Amino acid sequence: MRNLKLPKLPREFLLPDTTDPGKGASADSPPPALQNPERSLTAALPLHLLRAARLTRRQFLFASGAVAALASATQPRVARAFFFWKRERFFTDAEFATLEALVDRILPPDQDPGAKDLGVAVYIEELLITFDRGGAGLYRRGPYSGRTPYPNYRLGTPSSRFPENEFLRSIRPSRLQELYWRAELYGSQAAGIPPELDATQGGPLIGLRDLYPQGLASVDAVATSTAGQPYAQLSVADQDRVLAQLDSPGVLPVDPRRGKTFLDLVIQHVLEGSFSAPEYGGNRSTRGWQMLGVEGDNQPLGYSIFSFELGTYRERPDHPMSTPNPDEIAPDGSLAPKPLTPDGAAVQQSITQLSGFIGQLLPGACF
Repeated sequence: MRNLKLPKLPREFLLPDTTDPGKGASADSPPPALQNPERSLTAALPLHLLRAARLTRRQFLFASGAVAALASATQPRVARAFFFWKRERFFTDAEFATLEALVDRILPPDQDPGAKDLGVAVYIEELLITFDRGGAGLYRRGPYSGRTPYPNYRLGTPSSRFPENEFLRSIRPSRLQELYWRAELYGSQAAGIPPELDATQGGPLIGLRDLYPQGLASVDAVATSTAGQPYAQLSVADQDRVLAQLDSPGVLPVDPRRGKTFLDLVIQHVLEGSFSAPEYGGNRSTRGWQMLGVEGDNQPLGYSIFSFELGTYRERPDHPMSTPNPDEIAPDGSLAPKPLTPDGAAVQQSITQLSGFIGQLLPGACF
Protein backbone atom coordinates (compact mmCIF):
# COMPACT_ATOMS: atom_id res chain seq x y z
CA MET A 1 0.00 0.00 0.00
CA ARG A 2 1.06 3.54 -0.70
CA ASN A 3 2.68 5.46 2.14
CA LEU A 4 0.69 8.08 3.99
CA LYS A 5 2.01 11.41 5.18
CA LEU A 6 0.74 12.33 8.63
CA PRO A 7 0.71 15.93 9.88
CA LYS A 8 3.02 17.33 12.51
CA LEU A 9 2.25 17.03 16.21
CA PRO A 10 1.10 20.33 17.75
CA ARG A 11 1.47 21.26 21.40
CA GLU A 12 -1.20 19.77 23.65
CA PHE A 13 -3.98 22.18 24.53
CA LEU A 14 -5.05 21.48 28.12
CA LEU A 15 -7.45 23.89 29.77
CA PRO A 16 -8.50 24.18 33.42
CA ASP A 17 -12.18 24.01 34.21
CA THR A 18 -13.34 27.41 35.44
CA THR A 19 -17.03 26.87 34.82
CA ASP A 20 -19.53 27.78 37.52
CA PRO A 21 -22.06 24.90 37.48
CA GLY A 22 -24.85 27.45 37.60
CA LYS A 23 -23.54 29.56 34.77
CA GLY A 24 -22.08 29.28 31.29
CA ALA A 25 -23.49 29.12 27.79
CA SER A 26 -26.82 27.39 27.47
CA ALA A 27 -28.30 25.46 24.59
CA ASP A 28 -30.47 28.52 23.87
CA SER A 29 -27.57 30.97 23.69
CA PRO A 30 -27.46 32.82 20.35
CA PRO A 31 -24.69 31.59 18.03
CA PRO A 32 -21.78 33.83 17.12
CA ALA A 33 -21.43 35.39 13.71
CA LEU A 34 -19.93 33.05 11.12
CA GLN A 35 -17.42 33.81 8.43
CA ASN A 36 -19.86 31.95 6.19
CA PRO A 37 -23.33 32.99 7.46
CA GLU A 38 -25.15 30.48 5.26
CA ARG A 39 -23.91 27.58 7.35
CA SER A 40 -25.02 26.54 10.84
CA LEU A 41 -22.80 26.50 13.95
CA THR A 42 -20.77 23.48 15.06
CA ALA A 43 -18.10 21.95 17.36
CA ALA A 44 -15.27 19.42 17.57
CA LEU A 45 -13.25 17.02 19.69
CA PRO A 46 -9.80 17.77 21.03
CA LEU A 47 -7.25 17.42 18.26
CA HIS A 48 -4.42 14.88 18.67
CA LEU A 49 -1.86 14.42 15.89
CA LEU A 50 1.07 12.18 15.21
CA ARG A 51 4.53 13.46 14.50
CA ALA A 52 5.24 13.88 10.78
CA ALA A 53 6.25 10.48 9.40
CA ARG A 54 5.91 8.17 6.45
CA LEU A 55 3.83 5.19 7.59
CA THR A 56 2.24 2.23 5.88
CA ARG A 57 -1.40 1.44 6.63
CA ARG A 58 -0.61 -0.98 9.46
CA GLN A 59 1.95 1.38 11.00
CA PHE A 60 -0.71 4.08 10.71
CA LEU A 61 -3.07 1.87 12.74
CA PHE A 62 -0.51 0.95 15.40
CA ALA A 63 0.57 4.56 15.90
CA SER A 64 -3.04 5.71 15.95
CA GLY A 65 -3.82 3.28 18.74
CA ALA A 66 -1.02 4.79 20.82
CA VAL A 67 -2.44 8.26 20.25
CA ALA A 68 -5.93 7.10 21.24
CA ALA A 69 -4.57 5.57 24.45
CA LEU A 70 -2.78 8.80 25.36
CA ALA A 71 -5.86 10.87 24.59
CA SER A 72 -8.05 8.70 26.82
CA ALA A 73 -5.72 9.30 29.76
CA THR A 74 -6.53 13.03 29.99
CA GLN A 75 -10.19 13.66 30.70
CA PRO A 76 -11.16 17.31 31.18
CA ARG A 77 -13.03 18.34 34.30
CA VAL A 78 -16.43 19.66 33.39
CA ALA A 79 -19.63 21.07 34.81
CA ARG A 80 -23.02 19.65 33.83
CA ALA A 81 -24.77 17.41 31.34
CA PHE A 82 -26.68 17.80 28.13
CA PHE A 83 -29.19 15.34 26.73
CA PHE A 84 -29.75 13.50 23.47
CA TRP A 85 -30.14 15.17 20.07
CA LYS A 86 -31.42 14.35 16.61
CA ARG A 87 -29.15 13.77 13.61
CA GLU A 88 -28.35 17.05 11.87
CA ARG A 89 -26.42 17.91 8.73
CA PHE A 90 -23.64 20.35 7.89
CA PHE A 91 -22.37 19.22 4.48
CA THR A 92 -24.29 19.21 1.22
CA ASP A 93 -24.81 15.79 -0.38
CA ALA A 94 -22.01 16.48 -2.87
CA GLU A 95 -19.61 17.61 -0.14
CA PHE A 96 -20.41 14.58 2.01
CA ALA A 97 -19.84 12.21 -0.93
CA THR A 98 -16.43 13.80 -1.60
CA LEU A 99 -15.52 13.58 2.08
CA GLU A 100 -16.50 9.90 2.33
CA ALA A 101 -14.48 9.06 -0.77
CA LEU A 102 -11.46 11.02 0.48
CA VAL A 103 -11.32 9.48 3.95
CA ASP A 104 -11.77 6.01 2.44
CA ARG A 105 -8.61 6.44 0.40
CA ILE A 106 -6.65 7.81 3.37
CA LEU A 107 -7.59 4.68 5.34
CA PRO A 108 -8.71 2.24 2.64
CA PRO A 109 -10.60 -1.00 3.24
CA ASP A 110 -8.92 -4.38 2.92
CA GLN A 111 -9.69 -7.29 5.22
CA ASP A 112 -10.68 -4.56 7.68
CA PRO A 113 -13.16 -1.74 7.10
CA GLY A 114 -11.98 1.55 5.67
CA ALA A 115 -12.67 4.99 7.07
CA LYS A 116 -16.00 5.28 5.23
CA ASP A 117 -17.42 2.14 6.82
CA LEU A 118 -16.01 3.22 10.18
CA GLY A 119 -18.20 6.34 9.98
CA VAL A 120 -15.37 8.88 9.86
CA ALA A 121 -17.32 11.29 7.65
CA VAL A 122 -20.18 11.20 10.16
CA TYR A 123 -17.68 11.82 12.95
CA ILE A 124 -16.38 14.92 11.16
CA GLU A 125 -19.89 16.24 10.56
CA GLU A 126 -20.83 15.64 14.20
CA LEU A 127 -17.62 17.39 15.15
CA LEU A 128 -18.67 20.46 13.14
CA ILE A 129 -22.23 20.85 14.42
CA THR A 130 -21.82 20.47 18.16
CA PHE A 131 -22.54 24.09 19.04
CA ASP A 132 -25.75 23.91 17.01
CA ARG A 133 -26.83 21.75 19.96
CA GLY A 134 -25.39 23.97 22.68
CA GLY A 135 -22.07 22.12 22.83
CA ALA A 136 -23.54 18.63 23.18
CA GLY A 137 -21.11 15.94 22.07
CA LEU A 138 -17.94 17.94 22.61
CA TYR A 139 -17.03 15.92 25.72
CA ARG A 140 -18.73 12.65 26.64
CA ARG A 141 -19.76 11.89 30.19
CA GLY A 142 -19.12 8.22 31.01
CA PRO A 143 -17.72 6.59 33.02
CA TYR A 144 -19.49 3.47 31.71
CA SER A 145 -20.57 2.73 28.15
CA GLY A 146 -22.65 -0.39 28.84
CA ARG A 147 -20.33 -2.50 26.69
CA THR A 148 -19.31 -4.65 29.67
CA PRO A 149 -21.47 -5.84 32.59
CA TYR A 150 -21.15 -5.22 36.30
CA PRO A 151 -19.07 -7.83 38.18
CA ASN A 152 -20.68 -10.38 40.46
CA TYR A 153 -18.63 -9.89 43.61
CA ARG A 154 -20.11 -12.92 45.34
CA LEU A 155 -18.83 -15.33 42.71
CA GLY A 156 -16.06 -13.19 41.20
CA THR A 157 -17.53 -13.53 37.71
CA PRO A 158 -19.27 -11.22 35.20
CA SER A 159 -22.92 -10.64 36.05
CA SER A 160 -25.88 -10.31 33.71
CA ARG A 161 -26.49 -6.67 34.71
CA PHE A 162 -25.22 -3.90 32.43
CA PRO A 163 -24.92 -0.19 33.26
CA GLU A 164 -26.55 2.45 31.09
CA ASN A 165 -24.45 3.95 28.34
CA GLU A 166 -23.52 7.27 29.93
CA PHE A 167 -21.30 8.04 26.92
CA LEU A 168 -24.53 9.03 25.16
CA ARG A 169 -24.73 12.02 27.49
CA SER A 170 -22.49 15.05 27.19
CA ILE A 171 -20.83 17.36 29.67
CA ARG A 172 -20.57 21.08 29.22
CA PRO A 173 -17.11 22.46 28.42
CA SER A 174 -15.62 25.09 30.66
CA ARG A 175 -15.74 28.71 29.51
CA LEU A 176 -12.14 28.55 28.32
CA GLN A 177 -12.70 25.24 26.54
CA GLU A 178 -15.77 26.64 24.82
CA LEU A 179 -13.87 29.74 23.71
CA TYR A 180 -11.08 27.56 22.33
CA TRP A 181 -13.44 25.37 20.32
CA ARG A 182 -15.54 28.26 19.04
CA ALA A 183 -12.32 29.77 17.69
CA GLU A 184 -11.33 26.42 16.16
CA LEU A 185 -14.69 26.02 14.49
CA TYR A 186 -15.88 29.50 13.60
CA GLY A 187 -12.56 31.33 13.48
CA SER A 188 -10.92 33.53 16.07
CA GLN A 189 -12.67 36.71 14.90
CA ALA A 190 -16.16 35.19 15.09
CA ALA A 191 -15.33 33.75 18.53
CA GLY A 192 -14.41 37.21 19.82
CA ILE A 193 -10.66 36.69 20.23
CA PRO A 194 -9.03 40.15 20.55
CA PRO A 195 -7.16 41.15 17.36
CA GLU A 196 -4.08 41.89 19.47
CA LEU A 197 -3.87 38.21 20.44
CA ASP A 198 -4.34 37.10 16.83
CA ALA A 199 -1.55 39.45 15.80
CA THR A 200 0.89 37.67 18.13
CA GLN A 201 0.09 34.39 16.32
CA GLY A 202 0.52 35.76 12.82
CA GLY A 203 -3.10 36.65 12.05
CA PRO A 204 -6.66 35.40 12.60
CA LEU A 205 -7.49 31.71 12.82
CA ILE A 206 -9.86 30.44 10.11
CA GLY A 207 -12.58 28.12 11.43
CA LEU A 208 -12.86 24.47 10.45
CA ARG A 209 -16.42 25.14 9.33
CA ASP A 210 -15.03 27.36 6.57
CA LEU A 211 -11.95 25.27 5.86
CA TYR A 212 -13.90 22.07 5.19
CA PRO A 213 -16.20 23.39 2.41
CA GLN A 214 -13.28 25.25 0.83
CA GLY A 215 -11.01 22.20 1.10
CA LEU A 216 -13.55 19.77 -0.35
CA ALA A 217 -14.14 22.18 -3.24
CA SER A 218 -10.38 22.21 -3.86
CA VAL A 219 -10.30 18.41 -3.83
CA ASP A 220 -13.03 18.27 -6.48
CA ALA A 221 -11.30 20.97 -8.53
CA VAL A 222 -8.02 19.02 -8.58
CA ALA A 223 -9.92 15.80 -9.37
CA THR A 224 -11.78 17.42 -12.27
CA SER A 225 -8.65 18.98 -13.74
CA THR A 226 -6.70 15.73 -13.32
CA ALA A 227 -9.26 13.02 -14.14
CA GLY A 228 -12.26 14.88 -15.57
CA GLN A 229 -14.79 14.23 -12.76
CA PRO A 230 -15.43 15.14 -9.11
CA TYR A 231 -13.48 13.03 -6.64
CA ALA A 232 -16.37 10.83 -5.50
CA GLN A 233 -17.14 9.78 -9.10
CA LEU A 234 -13.62 8.61 -9.92
CA SER A 235 -12.35 5.05 -9.90
CA VAL A 236 -10.28 3.95 -6.93
CA ALA A 237 -7.12 4.10 -9.04
CA ASP A 238 -7.87 7.67 -10.12
CA GLN A 239 -8.77 8.66 -6.56
CA ASP A 240 -5.38 7.42 -5.38
CA ARG A 241 -3.68 9.32 -8.19
CA VAL A 242 -5.49 12.53 -7.18
CA LEU A 243 -4.73 11.91 -3.50
CA ALA A 244 -1.02 11.65 -4.30
CA GLN A 245 -1.27 14.94 -6.15
CA LEU A 246 -3.09 16.59 -3.23
CA ASP A 247 -0.25 15.44 -0.98
CA SER A 248 2.34 17.12 -3.21
CA PRO A 249 3.87 20.40 -2.01
CA GLY A 250 2.13 23.52 -3.24
CA VAL A 251 -1.10 21.89 -4.40
CA LEU A 252 -3.09 22.70 -1.25
CA PRO A 253 -2.28 25.85 0.72
CA VAL A 254 -0.85 25.61 4.22
CA ASP A 255 -2.98 27.15 6.94
CA PRO A 256 -0.65 29.80 8.43
CA ARG A 257 -1.99 29.34 11.97
CA ARG A 258 -2.20 25.56 12.06
CA GLY A 259 0.81 24.86 9.85
CA LYS A 260 -1.13 22.17 7.99
CA THR A 261 -2.84 21.69 4.65
CA PHE A 262 -6.47 20.64 4.35
CA LEU A 263 -5.32 17.08 3.68
CA ASP A 264 -3.34 17.09 6.92
CA LEU A 265 -6.48 18.12 8.81
CA VAL A 266 -8.53 15.35 7.21
CA ILE A 267 -5.85 12.76 8.08
CA GLN A 268 -5.94 14.01 11.67
CA HIS A 269 -9.72 13.60 11.80
CA VAL A 270 -9.47 10.14 10.23
CA LEU A 271 -7.31 9.17 13.20
CA GLU A 272 -9.78 10.59 15.68
CA GLY A 273 -12.91 9.24 14.00
CA SER A 274 -11.51 5.74 13.50
CA PHE A 275 -10.29 5.16 17.04
CA SER A 276 -12.28 7.37 19.43
CA ALA A 277 -15.30 6.07 21.34
CA PRO A 278 -18.18 5.17 18.96
CA GLU A 279 -20.46 7.68 20.66
CA TYR A 280 -18.52 10.48 18.95
CA GLY A 281 -19.83 9.27 15.59
CA GLY A 282 -16.99 7.12 14.20
CA ASN A 283 -15.41 3.77 15.10
CA ARG A 284 -18.70 2.19 14.06
CA SER A 285 -19.50 -0.97 16.06
CA THR A 286 -16.02 -0.57 17.67
CA ARG A 287 -14.48 -2.02 14.49
CA GLY A 288 -11.67 0.55 14.61
CA TRP A 289 -10.65 -0.77 18.01
CA GLN A 290 -10.94 -4.33 16.75
CA MET A 291 -8.50 -3.57 13.92
CA LEU A 292 -5.91 -2.59 16.53
CA GLY A 293 -6.71 -5.49 18.81
CA VAL A 294 -8.02 -3.00 21.38
CA GLU A 295 -11.06 -4.03 23.39
CA GLY A 296 -11.90 -0.46 24.35
CA ASP A 297 -13.38 0.56 27.68
CA ASN A 298 -13.63 -2.44 30.03
CA GLN A 299 -15.18 -0.90 33.15
CA PRO A 300 -16.99 -1.65 35.39
CA LEU A 301 -16.06 -5.29 34.78
CA GLY A 302 -12.27 -5.06 34.71
CA TYR A 303 -10.08 -8.14 34.40
CA SER A 304 -9.66 -9.51 37.93
CA ILE A 305 -12.82 -9.73 40.04
CA PHE A 306 -12.81 -10.24 43.79
CA SER A 307 -14.97 -13.12 45.02
CA PHE A 308 -16.32 -12.80 48.56
CA GLU A 309 -17.27 -16.46 48.41
CA LEU A 310 -13.67 -17.53 47.73
CA GLY A 311 -11.99 -14.63 49.53
CA THR A 312 -9.67 -13.98 46.60
CA TYR A 313 -9.55 -12.58 43.09
CA ARG A 314 -10.71 -14.58 40.09
CA GLU A 315 -9.28 -13.88 36.67
CA ARG A 316 -11.45 -13.78 33.58
CA PRO A 317 -10.61 -16.80 31.38
CA ASP A 318 -10.60 -14.60 28.28
CA HIS A 319 -8.31 -12.02 29.96
CA PRO A 320 -5.83 -13.83 32.22
CA MET A 321 -3.55 -11.61 34.31
CA SER A 322 -1.09 -14.16 35.72
CA THR A 323 -1.12 -16.79 32.96
CA PRO A 324 -0.47 -16.63 29.20
CA ASN A 325 -3.16 -15.42 26.84
CA PRO A 326 -5.20 -18.34 25.47
CA ASP A 327 -4.03 -17.63 21.91
CA GLU A 328 -0.35 -17.69 22.95
CA ILE A 329 -0.24 -21.30 24.13
CA ALA A 330 1.08 -23.95 21.75
CA PRO A 331 -0.77 -27.29 21.25
CA ASP A 332 1.72 -28.99 23.56
CA GLY A 333 0.97 -26.48 26.32
CA SER A 334 4.20 -24.51 25.97
CA LEU A 335 4.33 -20.73 25.78
CA ALA A 336 4.22 -19.35 22.22
CA PRO A 337 4.17 -15.53 22.33
CA LYS A 338 3.00 -13.82 19.19
CA PRO A 339 5.88 -12.01 17.48
CA LEU A 340 5.55 -8.42 16.39
CA THR A 341 4.96 -7.83 12.71
CA PRO A 342 7.75 -5.96 10.87
CA ASP A 343 5.59 -2.85 10.84
CA GLY A 344 4.83 -3.22 14.54
CA ALA A 345 8.53 -3.64 15.31
CA ALA A 346 9.33 -0.52 13.27
CA VAL A 347 6.73 1.51 15.16
CA GLN A 348 8.02 0.17 18.50
CA GLN A 349 11.57 1.13 17.55
CA SER A 350 10.43 4.63 16.52
CA ILE A 351 8.64 5.12 19.85
CA THR A 352 11.72 3.92 21.74
CA GLN A 353 14.00 6.27 19.81
CA LEU A 354 11.63 9.21 20.26
CA SER A 355 11.32 8.50 24.00
CA GLY A 356 15.10 8.38 24.32
CA PHE A 357 15.45 11.66 22.44
CA ILE A 358 12.87 13.37 24.69
CA GLY A 359 14.60 11.89 27.73
CA GLN A 360 17.83 13.58 26.66
CA LEU A 361 16.05 16.90 26.18
CA LEU A 362 14.05 16.60 29.41
CA PRO A 363 16.03 14.58 31.96
CA GLY A 364 13.79 12.86 34.46
CA ALA A 365 10.69 13.03 32.24
CA CYS A 366 8.24 10.17 32.78
CA PHE A 367 6.48 8.33 29.95
